[in-house]
Amino acid sequence: MRSASTRSLRSRAAAAPAAEVQTLTRGLPERRFRPELHGVRGLAILGVVLFHLFGAGRVSGGIDIFLAVSGFLFTGMLLRESAAGGGPIDIGRYLARIARRLLPAAALVITVTLAIGLFLFPSTRHDQLWGEARASLLYFENIELINSQLAYGAAGPDTSPFQHFWSLSVQGQFYLVWPLVAIAAVLLARKIKKPAAHVMIALVGLIIAASFIFTLYMQTMDQDQAYLMTRTRFWELAFGGLLALVASSIALPPRFRFLAGWLGIGLIITCGFVLDGASLFPGPWALWPLVGLTLVMLSANGGIGPRESKASAATFLSNRFFAWIGNIAYGLYLWHWPLLIFYLQVRDQDAIGVPGAAAVFTVSLLLAWATYRWVEQPMSRTKIREKTQLASAAVLLGAAGVASSLILNQLAPVIPEGYAMSGVDRSDYPGAAAVGGGQPVDDSIDFFPEPTELSASLPMHMSWDCEQTYLSEPGSDEVTVCEDPDPPADPVATVMLTGGSHSGHWYNALALLAEEQDWELIVVIKSGCRLQHTDEADGDDADEDDDIYCARWNANLPAFMAERQPDVVISTGTALYDSGSEEHLTRGAEDRWSEIVQTGAELLLIRGTARPDEDVPDCLASGGTAESCGPKYSIYAEHDLLSQATQDASIYSIDMTEYVCPDGSCPAVIGNVAVYSDNSHLSAHYVETLAPYLDEKIRDVMPQLYR
Repeated sequence: MRSASTRSLRSRAAAAPAAEVQTLTRGLPERRFRPELHGVRGLAILGVVLFHLFGAGRVSGGIDIFLAVSGFLFTGMLLRESAAGGGPIDIGRYLARIARRLLPAAALVITVTLAIGLFLFPSTRHDQLWGEARASLLYFENIELINSQLAYGAAGPDTSPFQHFWSLSVQGQFYLVWPLVAIAAVLLARKIKKPAAHVMIALVGLIIAASFIFTLYMQTMDQDQAYLMTRTRFWELAFGGLLALVASSIALPPRFRFLAGWLGIGLIITCGFVLDGASLFPGPWALWPLVGLTLVMLSANGGIGPRESKASAATFLSNRFFAWIGNIAYGLYLWHWPLLIFYLQVRDQDAIGVPGAAAVFTVSLLLAWATYRWVEQPMSRTKIREKTQLASAAVLLGAAGVASSLILNQLAPVIPEGYAMSGVDRSDYPGAAAVGGGQPVDDSIDFFPEPTELSASLPMHMSWDCEQTYLSEPGSDEVTVCEDPDPPADPVATVMLTGGSHSGHWYNALALLAEEQDWELIVVIKSGCRLQHTDEADGDDADEDDDIYCARWNANLPAFMAERQPDVVISTGTALYDSGSEEHLTRGAEDRWSEIVQTGAELLLIRGTARPDEDVPDCLASGGTAESCGPKYSIYAEHDLLSQATQDASIYSIDMTEYVCPDGSCPAVIGNVAVYSDNSHLSAHYVETLAPYLDEKIRDVMPQLYR
């Protein structure tokens, strides 16, 4: 008995003239099972998993192969259906098939990962877990990672257990777009009376070219974003589509098939050992594994028959082991990453050893087999109507999306309006006033704010959408200004706070002083960019942590100052990182300082603050102490690095270290107030308690600022 879907497809075909359908379907990729392609899936997933477990952060190239294989399979499938029907595709049937194949296993893993993550991770990470669970289920995890500034990285206790869903999100977005390309190719082919495959080749070629050019551009702007973006990965998916349309018609001479197949396997296996894919992909070097895939497929053109050499690559990839791994590949990919992250979290390790990796691999295989046996296979054989399947998937996704959004709204930290310490009892929460025993501290009181709210302890100007982005992208070199929201009618001085975010975290204390002293306070910040100077704005001589747009932003700063004519410029003077680093001056900073004072402004430099080794809210929420969660005092230089710079009569410096790291230690909590809002910046709450002491320091070196 013919299925309803077959009858529907043939009825649509009957709607178009037979001759037209014959033309449209000429040269289409044939529909047949390719065991060597299934084996490549198994080989690729093994590469992904084993490199995640044993590769110390290196990338295998297996994901690139997976993307190309998806492009290969879906291009042939969609074009065959569209051409046979003269253009239309049964979208409901198509989406139901995808939902049936992908959603049950993904939903299972996402649910288990979320439940375990909420149990294992500190409360400060729960909102991120919910957000990424939602993004993974709705196939925009790659966008979530980009928006959350979470770059793809090696496994660690702080790494997201949902990170691996970025590639599945890219594929999911491809599945929604690619039918439109196939339909467009068929409709255009009908109009010009050409085979649909020929038109599709042209469209796919244009897509590859456009995506590849955009990839090259993005890699010069931001490699982290380039790695995760769908637009930069589209050329790899389209590459697989081109293989489906072209490669099947290429027949290698028998004497070359053997060599091509094993050369392809060699390229696939060696990719992760030879290339640093995290920094090179998805650029031109991604062709390494994709060429390997191409050679393997070319070596198997014509099928694997009884005359095929048992030593050929195609025969090797078609064996029962790779076939089994290919069957469980989806589940293996889903399970291995969260298991790895949870192992590191439980063991409190930054990297996994060989015994641990072997254990995670074994458990991943077992869970993948169980998922294939009791989830994927039953769903593939289900007799439920396709409309019901699609409706069920839509209800599941909609309900999960709404529920997670409501939970996220409840978990989102509340950003203080106005000053963070406004209305807080300073006798219970003295903050910096407690340094040196200046004010007694009631140790029975919990510190403030609580860890789940600490990440929102930001300087007020950060909610005004006026500071320059940290991103390296066109326009990010423009000098933008956060104006004083309530400037005095006759200011004593115009004070400009500038530099990077470590300058910006002093804003709330300076705003308190500005109100008292009738200063106009403006903010000119580019996050992640300190004051520096280069001979040319090309970034070649910039500090190693800055980039071309930071250099250009710095080069544009003097023109802005000449226009605004601030009386005083305030900025962080030294740079400090985490353990193992040394306090230093940014390369070229002294030249920039001299240029600033040449505009007629005076310059006040504040000594930098050390950075903790881990995220302080997470550390405190996990039960860490004030001492264990804070940075190491040894990062600070023994001598004042700003003393030489302040020999200029217009350059001054102050050092607030005694209030941030009193008595040679840098606790994460002082006077019942949390000192840090993350793994880098001072909290707005603590900075406000520093205001009186900042006032004393500034008054001492720059009395001319005061009436």
